[in-house]
Amino acid sequence: MATVTPLFGFWPHVTGAVADRLLTDRPSRLITWSTLDDLLTIAGRHDDGDLLVVFPETWEPDRLRLDWATADPPPGVSLGRTVTAVAADLLLDALADETVLPEAGDRRGISDIVAHQIEQADTIVLADLPDDDPWEADRLRVLLHRLAPWAAVLTTADTHPPAVAHRPVPLTPVTRGLRGRPVGLHEPLPVNGVVSSVFKARRPFHPERLHAALDDVLDQVLRSRGHLWLASRPDLVMSWESAATPHLAPASVWLAGLDDEEWQTVHAERRIAADLDWDPYYGDRHHHLAFIGFDLDPVRLHRTLTACLLTDEELSRGEAGWRHLPDPFHQGVDRAETGDATG
Repeated sequence: MATVTPLFGFWPHVTGAVADRLLTDRPSRLITWSTLDDLLTIAGRHDDGDLLVVFPETWEPDRLRLDWATADPPPGVSLGRTVTAVAADLLLDALADETVLPEAGDRRGISDIVAHQIEQADTIVLADLPDDDPWEADRLRVLLHRLAPWAAVLTTADTHPPAVAHRPVPLTPVTRGLRGRPVGLHEPLPVNGVVSSVFKARRPFHPERLHAALDDVLDQVLRSRGHLWLASRPDLVMSWESAATPHLAPASVWLAGLDDEEWQTVHAERRIAADLDWDPYYGDRHHHLAFIGFDLDPVRLHRTLTACLLTDEELSRGEAGWRHLPDPFHQGVDRAETGDATG
């Protein structure tokens, strides 16, 4: 029997330090990632303990989960909790870093990679906390809890890590929201300066007004995520996320536009969530967005977003009229292929 514990992290020196600590707490064989086939071969021959696998700095946990889901692990080999190592003294700069890394093989920037590694982890280990500034240390812990409320947050000083359930499959912010799960915590009162605010609404966004308000929406925001819908594209679920830069792209379709046969192909959890929150006019279409930042003003943020929704007069034009609204997002934001509706 062998359990594979993947270790991710953008900073190799910190990932190495966390690996040393994990090996101290629970003796394992340490290996460096090469390919999944190689990993499964080693794991299949390793019958005297667990494997701790260190991944390259641009890898994200959900990428491994996707690959593992289509693999054929040897008997007795399982994927354990994913761990992400975080450098306390470098975290804030990384979340604001727009630099795109060519070696990542796509358009992900440093901020995207670091945010994803944190949010997709089952356990986060914070290293290099300042010994002489307990307030800053607490602020970073709170921030990580807001970024990944579903994960355990530890430090290298913790001697008994709590047991946490691990996610065998990816669960993106869009998938969370469409299945009725939270995409973030609504904690509008600051804790060590950290504010987390969730915005929900039914009316579609006016694409031109939302585009014009982006700077105001993202003011003081370190990270945002979730999904929304634009009046100009009423059939599409649009994924939304930002760290240093915003990304908006088609992710799926709304169930309101599906026939009975197509409805049955949708994940059961999403169908249940849609049924429980169905609106006679909008169907399952809605916004579900989370924003995390320092000294963020949630009242101003909600007012800004509400002002971007369609007015009564605009709403009265119906979908045929909405589709003709000017949509600057067609030119300026990510355009991914529309996924299926399984959500």
